[in-house]
Amino acid sequence: MQHTMKSCFKAYILLVSMTCTAEDFIPAPSNEVLNNPHRGFMLWGSNVLADGGLPDNFHGASIYHVYLPWRMVESSDQVFEWDLIEQTYLEPISDIDPQATFVMRLVADYPDGPGSGIDNHYSGGDINRDYPLFLEQTPLNIGRRVYTDCDGDGPGIAPDWNDPEFISQANQLILAFGLHFDGDPRITAVQVGLLGLWGEWHQSGCDTLAPHDTVKNSLKDTYDLAFNITPLQTRYARNPDVTNVTFGFHEDYFPSFTAQCIYGFPLCNDSGDWNLEYGLTHVVPAARNNWQDNPISGESPLTSQKNAWVSDEADITTIINDYHFSFLGPAGKHEESGNSSVMNRLANQLGYRIQINQMTIKTPITTPLTTVSVTIANVGSAPIYHPYQLALDWVNAANQTVTTWIFDQPMSEYMPKLSTTIDQNFFQTLPNGSYSIRAYGRPLNPNAQPLTLANSNKDVLNRVIIGEVQVSIVDLIFADDFETIGND
Repeated sequence: MQHTMKSCFKAYILLVSMTCTAEDFIPAPSNEVLNNPHRGFMLWGSNVLADGGLPDNFHGASIYHVYLPWRMVESSDQVFEWDLIEQTYLEPISDIDPQATFVMRLVADYPDGPGSGIDNHYSGGDINRDYPLFLEQTPLNIGRRVYTDCDGDGPGIAPDWNDPEFISQANQLILAFGLHFDGDPRITAVQVGLLGLWGEWHQSGCDTLAPHDTVKNSLKDTYDLAFNITPLQTRYARNPDVTNVTFGFHEDYFPSFTAQCIYGFPLCNDSGDWNLEYGLTHVVPAARNNWQDNPISGESPLTSQKNAWVSDEADITTIINDYHFSFLGPAGKHEESGNSSVMNRLANQLGYRIQINQMTIKTPITTPLTTVSVTIANVGSAPIYHPYQLALDWVNAANQTVTTWIFDQPMSEYMPKLSTTIDQNFFQTLPNGSYSIRAYGRPLNPNAQPLTLANSNKDVLNRVIIGEVQVSIVDLIFADDFETIGND
């Protein structure tokens, strides 16, 4: 810990005067991998109860991707099975990994669901149908389209996406979904799903079954309305998928379809809007800065893509930072053991990484009104997308937290590769004594996990120990008191 001293002087009216100083605390940065929520690596989480345990976790992943088949969520019209969803998908993971957070996607057509295993939770037959049976029945009578192969994907059953009854029912589902989960601190992101293969808003290889712009616009607006706190992602930088909204993106062919083909990534193709950079350049340029509001993620399903994480670490690091990726998975090199050094370095690049560069506070503190100046930097690739504030715990000699000072500025405003200096006055009376200041990210939701800052010298609660400050508040004697003394 380095510190410098700046002279200052405080004169007390009548009887009292004393010298104070302003002290600069400069906590050392840390390169350790931090297990902070909503960033890093993501694992497959759709089959935990059916498979009897979590997938192998070799590199500290704490995010789990969960597909939610519509027929599991809504058993009959407007009857939503949230308890079943908790018991089937979320609780089994949280029971094993208490730090688990989730990326969730509603799906109505998962091709070859039995082959993927997501049907393991089903009962009642017709396992290729991922939407509820009542959609096909009277009075809705929504059509079904059975297919065996869509560009090698299948078999499956797609509802008639463009039926007005389907649009109405899908919007009701999304609103209920948002009412139940928006703002839930366990949810890293909700992926804008339901339509098309895997809920990715396309029917590649079976274009006659594809959802039209009318249903896309309707569901897009409903997702945007239903989720005001929880971040949202969509698959492609396309029109109208992301027109007039700030959805983030999940790039499911990372890094092949992420950037221009200048890096030598395997199977790279940047000639159409399946490529993220192409879409942001030629189709929806207004979405270029959507990362400021909602996260970017990617997964690598092919062996050659996974291997690029290690064999071309420098270029992978470049596009993580250029496109502001917060997490990678569920498919990727992190599913394999080994390569720990490379994987740790990539983990440190993903998402936010907040460190304090300097904190200035006068010592000793002699009045209840105190100014704290802090210079804080986000050295990661992306912002924090969940509600947090920088907090200072004041810990006394008995190792008890006496009070907490919380900065007003949301930590979501800390943009990557930038630092900012915040000055804030705190008015709070502390008992006289010596205090250790401990810093961390405090969630607005008390059920959320706190954030660990990327500085060294932490306590057992992962709070950064900034330094010791003395509180010596002197009671002042005012004019009325003098009159009383004089009369005596």
